[in-house]
Amino acid sequence: MAVEEKRARIEKTAGLSQAGSRLYEPYRALGYIASSIPHSIQYRGQTAFITTSIGRSFHVYDAEKINLLFVGPHFDHDVVSVLSIGDETFASTGGRVVVCRRGKRVCELEAVSRGEINSLVQFGDHVLGISEDNTVVIWDRNTRELFTEIEFERESFAVTALVHPSTYVNKIVIGSSQGTMQVWNIQSRRCLYEFKTMGSGITCMVQSPVIDVLALGLLDGRILLHNVKQDRAVMQLAQEDRVTALSFRTDDVPMMATANSEGDVALWDLDNKRLMHVLQNAHDGVISSVDFMVGQPLLITSSADNSIKEWLFDGNDGIPRLLRSRTGHFAPPQMIRYHGDDGRHLLSAGRDQTLRFFSVFRDAQNTELSQGSLERESRVRHARMSALRFPAVTQFASNTAMSRDWDDVVSCHQGSRDAHSWSVERKSLGKYTLESSDSSIVRAVAISACGNFGFLGLASGVIEMANMQSGLSRRTFVGHTKAVTGVHTDACNLRVYSTSLDGTLRIWDFATGNQLHCIDMPSTPSHLIVYRESSLLACACDDACIRVIDAESTRIVRTFSGHRNRITDLAFSNDGRWIVSSSLDCTIRTWDLPTGYMVDWFRVESVPVSVAFSPMGDFLATAHMDSVGIFLWANRTQFADITLRQINPHSDGSTDGSVAGAALVAMPTTAGLVDENEETVEDVEMDAVYMAPEQLTDNMVTLSSQPKSKWQTLMNLATIKKRNMPEKPAQVPELAPFFLPTTMSVEHQFDFGTSDAANIPTDPTSSKLISVSSESQLARILYNAHTTRVYAPVFEYLKTLNPSAIDVEIRSLPVDDQLKALKAFVCATTCQLKSKRDFELAQAYLHVFIAVFTDIIKANARELEPLLAELRNELKAQWDTVDNLIRYSACMIEFMRTK
Repeated sequence: MAVEEKRARIEKTAGLSQAGSRLYEPYRALGYIASSIPHSIQYRGQTAFITTSIGRSFHVYDAEKINLLFVGPHFDHDVVSVLSIGDETFASTGGRVVVCRRGKRVCELEAVSRGEINSLVQFGDHVLGISEDNTVVIWDRNTRELFTEIEFERESFAVTALVHPSTYVNKIVIGSSQGTMQVWNIQSRRCLYEFKTMGSGITCMVQSPVIDVLALGLLDGRILLHNVKQDRAVMQLAQEDRVTALSFRTDDVPMMATANSEGDVALWDLDNKRLMHVLQNAHDGVISSVDFMVGQPLLITSSADNSIKEWLFDGNDGIPRLLRSRTGHFAPPQMIRYHGDDGRHLLSAGRDQTLRFFSVFRDAQNTELSQGSLERESRVRHARMSALRFPAVTQFASNTAMSRDWDDVVSCHQGSRDAHSWSVERKSLGKYTLESSDSSIVRAVAISACGNFGFLGLASGVIEMANMQSGLSRRTFVGHTKAVTGVHTDACNLRVYSTSLDGTLRIWDFATGNQLHCIDMPSTPSHLIVYRESSLLACACDDACIRVIDAESTRIVRTFSGHRNRITDLAFSNDGRWIVSSSLDCTIRTWDLPTGYMVDWFRVESVPVSVAFSPMGDFLATAHMDSVGIFLWANRTQFADITLRQINPHSDGSTDGSVAGAALVAMPTTAGLVDENEETVEDVEMDAVYMAPEQLTDNMVTLSSQPKSKWQTLMNLATIKKRNMPEKPAQVPELAPFFLPTTMSVEHQFDFGTSDAANIPTDPTSSKLISVSSESQLARILYNAHTTRVYAPVFEYLKTLNPSAIDVEIRSLPVDDQLKALKAFVCATTCQLKSKRDFELAQAYLHVFIAVFTDIIKANARELEPLLAELRNELKAQWDTVDNLIRYSACMIEFMRTK
């Protein structure tokens, strides 16, 4: 079953991604931590593990440092409940309960046709769940088979929670939205007892440390401690808003924690039956789970605000402090940008009024840039933290040039007249608030290439320059008549570029603030980006077109059209060759600047609102309208040979605004599209790779595909050998042998006669030279070519050799037999030049040939003159063609630069 499921998953994802985009492949998603689904905690010895649901997958963290350990498989539907038992994780998704081990799918529990299964609970060797049709479904955990089902009428008893009372064999307590409870025996499928209504719907139930006592959380905010054996209330407490989760402390401290839908956690002293403390604004959303660690003063909470937090009770007053947390955006990000030149970090501004820092490789470094002591201020003012945060960031800019000295990020906010500086080094708000001089709203911001100056584009059309070190205003640029939509600077602090709703792009002098050029755009520009290395500007206009302007010539050099709706963001690739654009038509398109063509496009399920290209060129990052994560797409040109083809953006021919021509691509997941640690079931058929022809036309002089170093080394081989020649070592004087031979006599005498080796008779007919052939491989090929008049094999053979071998082959050409080999080589070179292929190789081989055989060519000039004359004429014709092209291109570049 697992093999069949994997085969279907691979076929599905391959059909989406491979057919949709040739340049980008889904890599992973960042920023997903938790959701509104309650987490599950499992203990293995002294170590605890937290399992959270994140949409269509789940995460497993260690509780000690909240490090991500495992990522579950990507399912076809959202995970609505998770349960951890031992090494296994049970995930309810799409009406099925899938069993996983260490993040890998193992099997499924027996299927039931009852809709989604919620609230998975362990009961001994059984797994319990509440189905969508108001049925309690029970499975045997060992056999994976269905054990039994208990059905209820929704009108009289709508199941909302269930719990197994400790020491009650085969019995469970089921709560309902009507406020009543029932005790059932799962073995006999009998209702043993029904309690009276509690006066409000039951939202959650947990077992207390006391036997027979259950804690009930009600819809009206009351918490009841109820003795199920005696059917009487032991204690009643009340909090604001409905109760969403309960937990008891188990380290001999009588304390209970309750959570509500406003993000608050209430702590109760059970001995005195009073409220001890309220953690206001503990989360920014509904708290789905609270759990005290067994035997430890540690409280773990998770919430729909995409966060997990750990609270430590280490004080005598019983008030906890935040020990550690793992958080992400709880509202979709609006703008993302890479921070720094290494491509390792991202900055993201979301609709949750936060500015966050993400690491591409280490999730533990992800954090929110602090806006101050908002928690303490919210307690003093009795206000929600969302009301104290800055308005949502509409645009920000960062530069790491002066990060160690002063603030390196500046941001503008929705409807705000102020811009704020931030420090990524300190992960907090910066020192200065940059105010607009005319009290108009700040619409755009930028930081100079040196990191010393920040720029504010105002709604009044004025651009202000401030010093990032002191926060003081230094210069204003006045000229726009409407709100500024974008502002940037060049790499040398010579020019400032800006766009405005007045339909113009203006270029300013950085030092004086004077306007240098004003370019009237065909449509109102809404976005502006710059590639500083080439002084190219790209504007996204209201007519859904992208216009590229050369800042040196102040001309529009490219216009890209094809988007069917408003363009949401633009990004240059790291080498400035591509522009990546996103649009409300749900497409992400890549445009090639040198050719002016669209070379890639694909469609996604969610509208992309922001794109960012890695400075290293390895990833494309995207943010989407209804997703809280950041999605990374691997640039396939980094690890595969990708042939770029022209794509007609209007190829689908539709006029109703649809984008049927772009294939739908699956979004990246936290675990990747296909598991990298398992072998694929079958190879996915890739599109046939387009192989460029060796020569586009017969009239075009074409270079070879050989490395440049190969023919350069051949031409300078003598110099290289001389430079690499080792110095001659010092001669060691000959020494007498340690053991001298002696003669056979009575007296001890040494034998200074000749050695035995010298007395060995030699055969006068034998030779010490090794027998070698006098004809090299190149010579044989040349002789054959001279006979057949087909010279292509000569150059094909030389291409397979290294520079040293080529030099030896040419020097080994025989000069006898009426110079047949030399004549064949000259004819082969002439033929190769006529074919207009491998131009630089022919030049290099000819250089070595002439250097070796100069004397022989002079001595036999009359015999070789016809062949050499033909070679000279062909060589001159080809070089004149190449030289004219080089001169024309140089003149054109100089003209465009100085015009």
